[in-house]
Amino acid sequence: MRKDHMSTDMRRDLGEGLVLRWTTAADTEAVAALVGAVFRGREDEEPNHGLMDTVRRYMRVDYPFMGPDDFVVVEDTSKDGSPIVACTCYLREEWLFDGIPIAVGRPEIVATEPGYRNRGLIRAIFSAVHERAAKDGTLIQGITGIRYFYRQFDYEYAIDLGGGVTLPAPLLPELRDGGEEPYRLRQATRADIPFIAACYRHQQRDSLVTCGLPEEFWRYHIDAEHAGDALEAHSRIRVIEAAGGTPCGFLLSPYGRHGDSFGPRLLGFQAGTNLHAVAPSLLRGLKDMGEKVPSTRDKPVARIVLDLGPTHPFYQVLSADWAPRNDGPYAWYIRVPDLPAFVRTIAPVLERRLAASSLVGYSGDLAFDFYRGGLRLTFTAGTLQDVESAEFGPYDTSSNGGFPPLAFLRLLFGHRSLDELRSAYPDVWAASEIRPLIDVLFPKASSRLFAL
Repeated sequence: MRKDHMSTDMRRDLGEGLVLRWTTAADTEAVAALVGAVFRGREDEEPNHGLMDTVRRYMRVDYPFMGPDDFVVVEDTSKDGSPIVACTCYLREEWLFDGIPIAVGRPEIVATEPGYRNRGLIRAIFSAVHERAAKDGTLIQGITGIRYFYRQFDYEYAIDLGGGVTLPAPLLPELRDGGEEPYRLRQATRADIPFIAACYRHQQRDSLVTCGLPEEFWRYHIDAEHAGDALEAHSRIRVIEAAGGTPCGFLLSPYGRHGDSFGPRLLGFQAGTNLHAVAPSLLRGLKDMGEKVPSTRDKPVARIVLDLGPTHPFYQVLSADWAPRNDGPYAWYIRVPDLPAFVRTIAPVLERRLAASSLVGYSGDLAFDFYRGGLRLTFTAGTLQDVESAEFGPYDTSSNGGFPPLAFLRLLFGHRSLDELRSAYPDVWAASEIRPLIDVLFPKASSRLFAL
C-alpha cells in the first residue's frame, strides 16, 4: 500500500525561527516525545506511551502505510536543539467506493505544544499535507479528528465512524458445567490470510465505502505478534473456528486494553455462517482474551465493546438478556479537493444506479449551486457524459439544486439523504422534478470504514 515518493528537502520559513519540514528517521524520538506530551489528560500525567509507540511504529521502514519521511513538523530553530513543536503524519491508503478503488491521503496524530497554539502552525502543516496529497494523486483526504476543528481546512463530516454495541460482561451467557465450547479463538498465521481476507470482503460487501486491506496489512500484524515485537504488535488477529477446527470467521482486536473494556475492531465471517450459534462462544472468548492481554489498569473486563459500525450483521443475534446498549457513531472528516475528478471516477456507480432505477436512460443536467461555485453533471441516455465545476452569475437560473459549502459531501458519501439534509439545512434545496433523480444517484447508504 505504501508507495515511495521522491524525498523532499522542503523547508518553509514560518517566521520567528519556526521552520516547516518533512521528517527523517532521525526525528523519531523528538516526534514521539511531542505526541506523548500532548496526548495526555493532564499536564502532570505520564506521557502517552501507547501513542509514542504508534509514532515509532509509523516511522519504521516496514510499516505498510507510511514511513520515516511521512511526518510533517514545525521546529523552533530559535531554541537549543531546535525542538519539534507541532506535527501530523501522512498515511496513504486505498479505499473502495462501491468497489471502485480510490487513492486516499490521511493526516492523523495532529499535535501542537500548548505554548505554540493559535499561531497558524496546523494550518501551515495541513497546507503541506494537501500539497503532498495532490502530488500523489489522491482524490480524498480523511481524518478521524476532534469535534469541529478540521472544518477549518475544508473537511466535512461525511462517513460514519465507529458506533456499535456494548454488553456488560457479567451478563454474557455462561458455558454449562462440563460443556465443551462449540467455537473457539486461535491465533492467526500467514496461512490464514486468504481466508481472513475473504471473510473481510464478505463482511464489507454492503458497505458503500470500505478500506482496502492488502495482504501486507494482515501479514504485518500476524508477523508482529508471532515475533513478540512489543513495538510492532499493535493488533491481534484471531481465527474463529468450530471445535473440530473448521474456520468460520476472524476478528482483529487491540493488542492490549485500557481500563475495563475490550472488544474487536474488525469482525468478519465466512458466507453461510450461523452467527446465532457462534455468538455465545465468541463473546466468552472475547472476555477471556481481554483478561489475558496487557492492561494499563489492573481491572477485570467489565464490558465487551463491539465498535464495528452502526449496522454490523452480528448485532442482529445479540440476545436482549445480554443487555446490549447501542452506541451511536461519530463521523469521518472527508475532504475532496477536486470534486469533478472524484465524481468522474465514480461515474460507473452512478450509471449502475440509474440503470437499476425507474429513471433508466435519463438524459439531462444536474446543476448544483454551492453558493461559492458549483457542480454540473450531464447525462445522455443514462451515461455520465461530463462533470465540470460551475459558476452561476446574477441572472443565471440554470441550477436545479443548492447546497451550502461542503454539505454536498454528506449526500455524495451516503451519510445523509436529500430529505435529511433539507431538514437540517434551510439552504439545501432541489427542484421538485429532479428530487427523484437525486435520490437514485445519491441514496443514503451505510459504510463500515475501518480506521487503521
